[in-house]
Amino acid sequence: MSENRPGTTVHGLCYLTPREAQEVLAQGALLVDLRADELVEMKQFGVPEWIHAPHPDLAGRVAELPKDRLLLLADTSGVYLRAAAQVLMDHGYEQIACLNGGMLGWDQEGFPVATDADALMYGECACVMRSRKDRRAGR
Repeated sequence: MSENRPGTTVHGLCYLTPREAQEVLAQGALLVDLRADELVEMKQFGVPEWIHAPHPDLAGRVAELPKDRLLLLADTSGVYLRAAAQVLMDHGYEQIACLNGGMLGWDQEGFPVATDADALMYGECACVMRSRKDRRAGR
């Protein structure tokens, strides 16, 4: 990242607050959502352009990502950002930033999200929560 961009550098990676992330997205950065399919189905970042590349599949999908734009990596809370950034750096990507706090931070700050009410989780306990879509699909 260049010196005039926002963010905090930790161990060589630039981390952006949700507000800083929204600014770089408005300037042409591309959000890369690393979350699992069911989490993306439930709630999406309310940004005009993004790519869904679940973190376990990222290495096999790097060719889909542009090298000429800042890639803003985002997951649920920040757990997979360092590993995902390393995958990209190993493939020659240099313009990388991480969304500090992930979707949880983004949503908590009140930034736009798109929610699918049918995909929201329900259940008596976190260990048995399911999506209403799962019930209709017979899963």
